[in-house]
Amino acid sequence: MKSKFIQIIMTIAILFNLQACKENKNKQEASTVKDQTENIEKQKVPEFDLLVDYLAQNGDYISSEFCPAMIGANKVKENLGKSDFLVLDVRKPEHFSEGHIPGAKNVKYFDIINYFENDIQPNTYSKIVLVCYSGQSASYLTSLLNMLGYDNVYAMKFGMSSWNKKNAQNFWLKNISDKYSDKLETKDNPKNSPDKFPEIYTGETEAKNILRKQAENILQDPFKGRLISADELFNHPDKYYIINYWPKEKYLAGHIPGAIQYTPKKSLSKNEFLNTLPKDKTIVLYCYTGQHAAMVAAYLNLLGYDARILKYGANSFMHNKLIQNKWHPFSIKKIYNYKLETAKIGV
Repeated sequence: MKSKFIQIIMTIAILFNLQACKENKNKQEASTVKDQTENIEKQKVPEFDLLVDYLAQNGDYISSEFCPAMIGANKVKENLGKSDFLVLDVRKPEHFSEGHIPGAKNVKYFDIINYFENDIQPNTYSKIVLVCYSGQSASYLTSLLNMLGYDNVYAMKFGMSSWNKKNAQNFWLKNISDKYSDKLETKDNPKNSPDKFPEIYTGETEAKNILRKQAENILQDPFKGRLISADELFNHPDKYYIINYWPKEKYLAGHIPGAIQYTPKKSLSKNEFLNTLPKDKTIVLYCYTGQHAAMVAAYLNLLGYDARILKYGANSFMHNKLIQNKWHPFSIKKIYNYKLETAKIGV
């Protein structure tokens, strides 16, 4: 009887020890997982810093004298037929087929990087000109390509609206307005307080590859979604962090209520006011025509900001004031009404 009691006690002791060992093992495993997670966090590549520094060291496109890289329709016309001059039309195929610049090639918006890498030899051209409807999506792509190292890429100013009257009627002439010219304010709104930069995670460890991956990622979203109307901004200004991308004296002459002034080619570098941009609010940039703003939005999108562009810029709400001050207004004088080619479709 005593022997049986001892056996029961020993069995209980063994079970207790086994349970204790199991719990200790689980704690060790949990500790190991925690340590591994912490190590991964410590080893995470600071992709934002690598990318923003790389862009600054390799031309600093948006702050350079080459930005905005644009060319007029008249200059495009003069250069047609030259072997070192290439025109790429990024409009929808059906619009391209209805009429395009003679000799232009049609390339899908989201496929532009692949086209440069696999279908042409970009460095054999003195100029590669991108063409769209109004100049804004072409400007966005032009900025991306310049930051990727293709410094011979330009956007045709005002897009096909400058080439042909029919296109202008459907786009630029249809969208210029003075609707909110009496709703402007003149006070100087303060910038946000400095904050942390966004986090980028592409999985790449080299700046050049981070840039390539980010550019590829942001091109998956249709450009149309990056545009904001004047109606939206004037009716709901508190929803957005609105950037007026003009010199200070022009900003103080009248801007969208709540807009904050950032000096072109200076304010948005890492060492200036880039850290005043919000990570958790949609940023809307506007300039005179929306084309320069599109180039800057491309830069901010690469860096992880949710940046949008005002459609047609200030021309969409204070057109006559731009004319009076000669601040890059669109007008019929910008329409050359050159002939269109319709015979060739596709690339």
